Amino acid sequence: MDTDTGVGEKNYSRELLYKLRLSPLAKEKPKELDAVDTIFKPQRLRSAGRTPRRQPERLQTKLSQKQQQWRGKPKHAVAHTAEKTEECLHKVSNPYKRRPATTEEEAILRQARSTLNKLTPENFAKLAESFMGLPVNNEHLLRSVVDLIFQKAVDEPRFSEGYATLCSLMRAVEVPREENPEEKIKFQSLLLLKCQVKFEHPDWANFNYELWDQKVASATSDAERDRIHEERTVELEKSKQRTVGTVQLIGELYKQKMMNLHIMHLCLHKLLTNKRDEENLECLCKLLRTVGGLLDSAIDKAGTFGQCMDRVQEIIDEKAVSTRIVFLLQGVVELRQHEWTPRRKEEDPKTIEKIREEAAAEQAYQAKTERRRRNKHSRKNGRNQRQNQHPSSITSENYTSVTICSSKQDALQIERIERLDVTSIALKPQLAFNRPKALTKANSAEPKGSVRPSSSRNLTRQLSRPEAPKRGATGP
Repeated sequence: MDTDTGVGEKNYSRELLYKLRLSPLAKEKPKELDAVDTIFKPQRLRSAGRTPRRQPERLQTKLSQKQQQWRGKPKHAVAHTAEKTEECLHKVSNPYKRRPATTEEEAILRQARSTLNKLTPENFAKLAESFMGLPVNNEHLLRSVVDLIFQKAVDEPRFSEGYATLCSLMRAVEVPREENPEEKIKFQSLLLLKCQVKFEHPDWANFNYELWDQKVASATSDAERDRIHEERTVELEKSKQRTVGTVQLIGELYKQKMMNLHIMHLCLHKLLTNKRDEENLECLCKLLRTVGGLLDSAIDKAGTFGQCMDRVQEIIDEKAVSTRIVFLLQGVVELRQHEWTPRRKEEDPKTIEKIREEAAAEQAYQAKTERRRRNKHSRKNGRNQRQNQHPSSITSENYTSVTICSSKQDALQIERIERLDVTSIALKPQLAFNRPKALTKANSAEPKGSVRPSSSRNLTRQLSRPEAPKRGATGP
């Protein structure tokens, strides 16, 4: 039964609400709620004005399970929610999909490339063993592996030392030749041949300027022309960097004893052929910084390395190249003067343990510097307080009073001393000074441990000087 309270409100009985729940009209969705697509139970805030703290999903799951066990199924309430709009991503007709390897050789090269991409100083031993275990059994596959390692080392010169070490481990790998299966071809021979070709014919020397000029001429707008110029500059810079990377790899291979001293001297001679070729001079600086110490200490009867450094000094004195190249060459000369010890160590790839050790050392150094700064500040404040201390606050407990006088004092001098009221000076007891020669009877009776300043002699002389007589006055 429903009852009217008289104020516009109605109270419904429990039996009537149950009947309405089971009526067919209550099960139909109203037309006004077309936008509702979710029915959920609204969350209740813990307290007014506070936002409930969001709990992790793991805790939320446990709480919901406990609620279901203790309270049964939660009662759902109808709530209005905004209609969710899903943004449709643009899908192309032919999306990129990595096709599977069609041949065994392609699968091996993919695995080799994947191993080189993961190569770091920390996992070098494990990945090097995996790389050496690849089934490289023919000349074409071995050449492809050499090209892959060389390209990675040239494009990533910071990791050239690791790639050179890997090449040193694979130097003994050999496969039969395709033309004559009875003969063997080694990994080291193919790698050195690749380095020789790229050193004698660098990428920047083979740069196709005419093709880029044609692209610039065919541009229809200034914006397109500027874009082509920028792309040309980037490609040219990349080719120069690859040449520098090739020279650095050659130096790292010499460190691994995969090249002899004669080859290095030939490289130096070629790079110094033209004194005004800035690209070759830059490569020369990189090579000398990499293996200059080894070449300088090697046994060289002909003195080739000394002649090379004399040639470098001549180029510096002539200053026929840009200032940047002059400074690079000057840096190499100074590096040799300091026994090939760089003033600032270059950042090489490091292991995680090495990085942690350096971080701990840096923190310790900063803490030590902070302690020194605080100690210096406290000492400075204490010294300022002693200097600003008023003379009246000095007690005579830790000081000794020393009387200043002379055996040749007359009445005028004594009168001046009394007028200045300078009869004693407070001195620290730990300072030992020479006693003045002239002492009065009172002072001669002082104990031997009394202290007298060396500067008191000058003060005594100044006080013992007679004042200049005034005009009209007669002397004593």
